[in-house]
Amino acid sequence: MTDTKSRAPNRDLYAILVLFGTVMLIGGTDMTKVTVALPVLADALALDSAQTLWVGDIYALAAGVALAPSAVAADRFGRKRIYVLGLSVAVVSAALAGLAPSGAIMIAARIGQGLGSALLIAGTVAVIRVTFPGIRPRALAYGVWTAGFSTGSALGPLLGGGLVDLAGWRWVFWINVPVLLVCLIGAAFVLRESTNPDPPSLDAPSAVLSVVAVGLLIAGLKDLTRPDTAPWLGPAAMAVGAGAVVLFVIRQLRLPRPFLDVRLLADGLLANAALVIATTLGVFNGTLYLLALRYQVTGGLTAVDAGIALLPLAVAMAVGGLVGPVSQRWFAQQYVIVAGMFTAAFGFLLLATAPGAGEPVGMILLGLGAGIVMAIGANTVMSAAPEERTADAGALQESAFALGAGAGIAVLGVMAVHYAAPSAAQPSAEAVYGVGADSALGIAAFFYACFALAAGVHLVSTVRNPHGKAEKSLR
Repeated sequence: MTDTKSRAPNRDLYAILVLFGTVMLIGGTDMTKVTVALPVLADALALDSAQTLWVGDIYALAAGVALAPSAVAADRFGRKRIYVLGLSVAVVSAALAGLAPSGAIMIAARIGQGLGSALLIAGTVAVIRVTFPGIRPRALAYGVWTAGFSTGSALGPLLGGGLVDLAGWRWVFWINVPVLLVCLIGAAFVLRESTNPDPPSLDAPSAVLSVVAVGLLIAGLKDLTRPDTAPWLGPAAMAVGAGAVVLFVIRQLRLPRPFLDVRLLADGLLANAALVIATTLGVFNGTLYLLALRYQVTGGLTAVDAGIALLPLAVAMAVGGLVGPVSQRWFAQQYVIVAGMFTAAFGFLLLATAPGAGEPVGMILLGLGAGIVMAIGANTVMSAAPEERTADAGALQESAFALGAGAGIAVLGVMAVHYAAPSAAQPSAEAVYGVGADSALGIAAFFYACFALAAGVHLVSTVRNPHGKAEKSLR
């Protein structure tokens, strides 16, 4: 079935919406519930701070690396086939994570979960594009998809904490298995197969370069805080990773059908929106990671109590995802994104510098602003791209989401380790998630505020384009 044929009305549209919403609900919880379980999990598997950080961020990083090849595979081999494969990988990986006897197996299982997530996201975007005819049905489908993810993210801390306290940390992963198995059966019945009649090539060198780039950049960053490795190893790995990034971009520019069309980033508005998405989601996820561990390691809270303490942050993000689109009725998207960034920046500064009563208020403002940025930033990326390039823009957008989330945890986690005790060989967990986390949050809040100011100035300037192009395309 080609794209043209598959645009016919589908009798099972509502069933597809339920399927996508349920799967994204589980995916949203995976982004947040595991973070709450990390202290207990790390103790059970005897993980050091670096391994704990890998368990926390490798899921999103693996998803970000795998998104582009997954999208190409969906176009070439079938959207339904890739979606079903993604569900299968997600089920097996969740079961393996729950059975993991060591840190290495756990990290491998989390990579599998990230790969499954990438296959599911790529399959979902492609299926929606060809199954839901018209702008309004397609907007409804994307709305259900994103609402499922936002709701899951909001419920994740409480769900993860409850599972850890009531059933044990392994059930944080095992709970996915029966739900996703039901979804797997449903997908086999309600989805129709379709392919792209003119798909891009599945370029192996591009895939390898993307894996090498992300893997070495993050591994090199983390090696900077490890006293048991040579001091030159981390910088060398990051240098090779940066070189892989350059080679990846050069190869995309030379391919007739790019693996990931980086030419779209020549549009200043699109590039700015993608960068804002990655940075803001990185700040959100990194903060969630540090707070979840600080509450339990130094605050003495149980996992469920930590989940309750984090609810303002997660729920506010879900609310922001609803407030942002409503605001578009009166304001251009650029203004809404800037307002979201400034709200998040003020909340982040308040959270980092005003302990006590200021912390929950800061969490609410950070979550609200991040939710607005996520919802409107994604639409800005899609709106700024030419209509015939929406699939490529979608790949860039989703890659920004996933890589930003993983990189945020990595960067803030490494900062916390560094500032815990710069002269100590092995800083204690109490130091890392106490003084180290406080320092990391404060420094990150300052730099994010600077970033928000610079990005905001550029975004506002696009509205005032003398030719009116940006403003016209985003209203």
